[in-house]
Amino acid sequence: MAREFQNKDDAYCFSLAKALYCVHTPVTVGFYAPWGHCTRFLLHRIEEYMGLQSLKKDQQEFQQTGTKQRRATGWSLVSLVCLMIFYRPVLSLRHRERKNVRHFFIRFSAWEYAGSDQLWAGLITALCDSIEGYFGLVPMSLYRVVGRKSGIVHAPLDKEWVSKKYLCLPLWAAVLLVSGVAIGVAALIFVFGIPVGNASGDAIALVEGIGATVVGITAAAGIRMAVMVARNVIVTQKAQLERQMNRTDLSAQLGFMSSVKREVKIVTRFLQFMEIFQRRKIRVVLVISSLDRCSPDKVVGVLDAMNILLSDNEAPFISILEVDPSVIVACVESSLYMKGMANNGYEFLDRIITLPFSVPKMDCETKMQLLKNIVEGREELEKSFEDEEEPGAHSQQRNRQENQAGPLPGSPSCPFGDSVGHNGPRKIKDDVEIPLVVAAPERREPSRGRRGKGFKAKELIKEALEFLRDESMKEYMTDNLVQMKRIVNTISVTVRLMATEVPREKLCPRKAASWVLLANQWPCRLSWILQCIEDDEQMHHLGLSHGCHLAHNLFLWEVYEKYVEELDMFKAPLKKLLELDGDPELFQSFLSGRFQVEDALFFLPFTVNLDSSLKRHMELLRGSHSLKRAEKSLGLSQCTLMRMSVDEVCREMDKLNLKEENAKRYKARLRDHNLSGRALVLSDRNEIRKALGMGLGEWMMFSVYFFGSGAPQGSFPSMVSPALACREKNWLGLQENMLRESRLSLNISKENLHR
Repeated sequence: MAREFQNKDDAYCFSLAKALYCVHTPVTVGFYAPWGHCTRFLLHRIEEYMGLQSLKKDQQEFQQTGTKQRRATGWSLVSLVCLMIFYRPVLSLRHRERKNVRHFFIRFSAWEYAGSDQLWAGLITALCDSIEGYFGLVPMSLYRVVGRKSGIVHAPLDKEWVSKKYLCLPLWAAVLLVSGVAIGVAALIFVFGIPVGNASGDAIALVEGIGATVVGITAAAGIRMAVMVARNVIVTQKAQLERQMNRTDLSAQLGFMSSVKREVKIVTRFLQFMEIFQRRKIRVVLVISSLDRCSPDKVVGVLDAMNILLSDNEAPFISILEVDPSVIVACVESSLYMKGMANNGYEFLDRIITLPFSVPKMDCETKMQLLKNIVEGREELEKSFEDEEEPGAHSQQRNRQENQAGPLPGSPSCPFGDSVGHNGPRKIKDDVEIPLVVAAPERREPSRGRRGKGFKAKELIKEALEFLRDESMKEYMTDNLVQMKRIVNTISVTVRLMATEVPREKLCPRKAASWVLLANQWPCRLSWILQCIEDDEQMHHLGLSHGCHLAHNLFLWEVYEKYVEELDMFKAPLKKLLELDGDPELFQSFLSGRFQVEDALFFLPFTVNLDSSLKRHMELLRGSHSLKRAEKSLGLSQCTLMRMSVDEVCREMDKLNLKEENAKRYKARLRDHNLSGRALVLSDRNEIRKALGMGLGEWMMFSVYFFGSGAPQGSFPSMVSPALACREKNWLGLQENMLRESRLSLNISKENLHR
């Protein structure tokens, strides 16, 4: 019967859990996922599936053998102490054939140990501390004293325990014998007393002396063992390792490395001992997270620790490396420790990772479920705050004070803030009031303009959040859990902010939610569109615009297409910013027919989730590009030239003061060859000169005015040869027919940006 899962992620988690349950240790799993993915949730699901599988196998083992599994608590703890002192475990054939496995999860956050010089040592200390906490300090401390030297017996025996030997006797028998001798000596002393004076030749005194010596030596050994166990309980192994880790001398560091390796072996043998005692196999699942937030050298140190210390053939460890592989690869390649050893970070990871597992892209159902949980959690939290803020007598008193005090300075009723002494309570959303000090109880009419706005802010926010879960938004919603929370929180802030300034009939919650999603998913492209609109508005007001002005009813996608080739020229300085954007194809699908220029101007003052430094960077980039052209000549900037038609290029030719007959001939050839501004920018300059038939002097004047310089084409970063231009266009995902009149889109992916 096929198992049914709630979503696709459950199926992946179940498959990985089944594989890890049966895998041969040691194994290192590469749990690859980009930043912000819900990896903790997936790992929790994997832990649940492995726990259910363990319970199922324990029940099957009990039904087959009739023996229950034991825990290190109660009387079982007493039995464990006795077995640890007097017996050695046997790795029998029966134990090897056991199918029940208990997995113990240990979570190690590398970020918590980032300040340590030996980050990899923090991994080992966290491992020791977690094992001591899981099994208890007493068993672990006792094993360090009496069990680590005895080891495990590898023999084809039917029994699981063999007694330790002392003077050819079982240790328990020797202890009983010494106890009997002690009792006998005590009886002799009680009957005959302690010998006084010269007791030579006295048989009783001889027996008492020999017995006291044997008992004393045994008691000293027992006291020594008790003191060592007590010391290990008080001073944990984690504290000892951390004290050695903080030492800086070289000899101490070499000794520390040896201590760490020895500690890993002790932990491995202790786990094997506990396997035989508990009648099940034990696997330690070490989940390493936040490694991609550390410096490159420390990342390499942790990877070395996993590769060296946790890869012993008998180590029962399953290491899960929860990282973003692109970040780890960059850290490995830039680390000083790996120079000349790992020029390819992916090959280095392949040598360490035994089982790679790339977290799949989240499906729409899972995204909507996570979004639903985030929204419902926010609503419950908001509702709990409202229950605590129910108005009472004190609230009514504040309301009366509000009506007497009047509006705040700077509010619409008091725009200039001249009423310095009249500070009434400030009204904010959801009828929550923050009372301020009333300096003068002068009566004023309460402000009504702002109070009407924002009255239904909660209903508007609810409508906006419900629209996010609409079927039409599934495809565009991010699968990044952190980004989901950011979108939900930003919608709340944006709608509340708009409710204070915008009339209700102009506020559309669905459109506001779409705008927040657009700014969150494609911040670079949206900033570019906004900057182009702003520059066009400024040029239009100054009367410097070339071509038609951007109409307010023009769709933003059409604005983007108009300036996409200019964005192409700035691809190198904007490479890191373009990496912030999501799928370019989804950007086109989302933006087409959804927002107009007037919508952008309307939402811009309330766009709190769009980093203004992105737009500022583009503003400086476009301004400096035009400034450099202006410094070289009084000619055109390349951005302006690309937007010019053939007729506009011909009109610009009049400014060169050429001979009239030559100017007419050049204009005719421009029209014959259909050389628009875009064609001039993208064509080879030698071909342009040949098509126009210009002499050297006139060509230099033409080149300086239209291209900014008379230097060869290779000196211009944007003026490329046809072969290189074709490669650049393919690099950006543009169509090869750049000279056609079809509209273009800029498809830049992260993979292409790194080529």
